[in-house]
Amino acid sequence: MSTSASRTVRLRRLSKIVERLRKRAGLTQSEAAELIGVNRSTWIAMEGGKSSPHRSNVRSIIEKFDASPEEAEELLALAARPRDPAWMRPLRGRIPDRYGEYIDLESGALSIKSWEPSLVPGLLQTERYSRAHAERLPGSTPAQVEARVTARMQRQTAFTQRGAPLWAVIGEAALHYDVGGTDVRREQLARLLEASDEPNTTIQVIPFSVGAHASMMGSFAVLSFGDSAPPVVYVETLGGDLFLEEPADLQTFRETYAHLQATALSPADTRAFITKIIQEIEGRAARNGHVALAQE
Repeated sequence: MSTSASRTVRLRRLSKIVERLRKRAGLTQSEAAELIGVNRSTWIAMEGGKSSPHRSNVRSIIEKFDASPEEAEELLALAARPRDPAWMRPLRGRIPDRYGEYIDLESGALSIKSWEPSLVPGLLQTERYSRAHAERLPGSTPAQVEARVTARMQRQTAFTQRGAPLWAVIGEAALHYDVGGTDVRREQLARLLEASDEPNTTIQVIPFSVGAHASMMGSFAVLSFGDSAPPVVYVETLGGDLFLEEPADLQTFRETYAHLQATALSPADTRAFITKIIQEIEGRAARNGHVALAQE
């Protein structure tokens, strides 16, 4: 497993091995906890990928559950506790925990496929667009706004440096919402055009004209990790963020994403579509400028 994999990915992978060893031994979670000398809640947190186990507990698992040499080596490697990247440390406590967990997952993802019906995806936002959006979130303090913007910009830098593929399908509404004003909107659209030229980024737009389509109920992202861990679907809702890992859920969202890709404009047609919107914005600005001059 890559030493650069995120803490969350490591814990998820470790939890799967621990669960496999327990089931192979034919034990309940309570019995497994008693066998290595921890309480049941500690075992459940470890098997659920919610906490990093002490190295002594990992060694007990290896010994008492007859882990193979390969399993033992991987468990010990996974139990290492990598520190947050330097840019994340000051932000802990100023961004929601679930958002922090998503950032951690994203840092280990080998590819991301995202769907956003009404917002430019975070990995493609300009700083001004990101700030204008963060300022509209209910209850956000100035410090929280700046933390969100910093996190978003640093996420982009880290993701770009890794060169992981990003496939973004975006609803046309995201291109028309006047987030931050006309100048910010125009800058953001230009950024999408620029990103669409990058070798690891694919952007498609679903125009209003297609009518009903496969996912009109909200945004989601499918994060893939290769052999490091199973994929995860991230769903952002007003009631809280969800991380879905069950095979049935993964299948549903993969099929939905395939439908979205098939419904959307091609990457080339998307570029033309965005270019036309930019030209319309510039045309209106020019006309408004002429009117203002005429009135002086």
